[in-house]
Amino acid sequence: MDANYAFELNSSSREFHKRPISIPKLETGQVLIEVTCCTICGSDLHTFCGRRDAPEGCVLGHEIIGKVAAWGGSSTPSDFHGSPLAKGDRVTWAMAVGCGECFFCNRKMGQKCESIFKYGHEPRGTGAPTGGLSDYCVLVPGTPIFRVPDSLSDEVACPANCATATVSAATRLIAETHRIEGSNVLVIGAGMLGLTATAQLTDAKAANVVVADVDSDRLALARKFGATECVSTSNKADLENLTGSLTQQRGFDIVLDFAGVHAAVLTALDSVRTGGCVLLAGSVFKTEPIPLLPETVVRKMLTIRGLHNYLAEDLAFGLRFLESAQTRYPFESLVSRTFLLDETQDAFEFARDQRPIRVAVRPSGNVIQNDD
Repeated sequence: MDANYAFELNSSSREFHKRPISIPKLETGQVLIEVTCCTICGSDLHTFCGRRDAPEGCVLGHEIIGKVAAWGGSSTPSDFHGSPLAKGDRVTWAMAVGCGECFFCNRKMGQKCESIFKYGHEPRGTGAPTGGLSDYCVLVPGTPIFRVPDSLSDEVACPANCATATVSAATRLIAETHRIEGSNVLVIGAGMLGLTATAQLTDAKAANVVVADVDSDRLALARKFGATECVSTSNKADLENLTGSLTQQRGFDIVLDFAGVHAAVLTALDSVRTGGCVLLAGSVFKTEPIPLLPETVVRKMLTIRGLHNYLAEDLAFGLRFLESAQTRYPFESLVSRTFLLDETQDAFEFARDQRPIRVAVRPSGNVIQNDD
């Protein structure tokens, strides 16, 4: 009988090692998921390349689609909306799970819970892991679980619980202080987050959505996701001229940075108008400090917001958005290649060297072996 496997990263060698896993007896509230697809997020790639730390023996992968295989306890688990789940249901779930009771959870910042649990970020445990580079993973009690609409392919739905939900959170935060409809918006970075943001902002009826990136191929792709204008961030004069012509020299109403590099953050701050909003979501790894004059923030009356992860309600919105938008925007094309689980090392090296928007990893087969 074939065994089940997971692939864990050796942080010093940057190599993935295959290890057999067994399924322990599930505790009450735990849900066993048969992984059907996992896409490689940019943060996974940062970890692989050494720009982010991860616990030794961590099984990476948090953009996961799977099927409910089993659960612990006598009570049938329910999804986020309160509907009972059944074996075989195709699901995704929130990447970060909070306690619901601590200081931050009580202030609608559950992703900053004082006892946060994050899929694809945890150290090695016994039994099935909690990362997606595995045949199976176990969901911890309290995880918000969502059924995936049948109309969404795995390739479209996989990034929902990371990129799509994060963008949904970004638009939610911006809308708290600034009107998106009719606004001029600059999106910096045309990766999965930036392209998804371009589509969501277009659907929210922004007047102009300008996308800036150094990669001409990605800029061409941004047009298909609703960008009204595209400009290379390597040409500062072009961006300044475009900003001036679109905004009567005022600057953009809203600027979102998903690139996270030093120059991109500076561009975001330089491009926003007086009274505008800058949302930073791409700075998930260390960079050099940026010069920021407090007088500039005061005199320009700027709103500067940081965003890391999202709330469960943002994932719910993200799934609805993908279901309605998939026929208008080519989300299916963003996963350029699929690898088998045994090819995990190749998948990460391909993602590092070729810089596709996403690649997918799929288990080739699953057999549950229960521990007594």
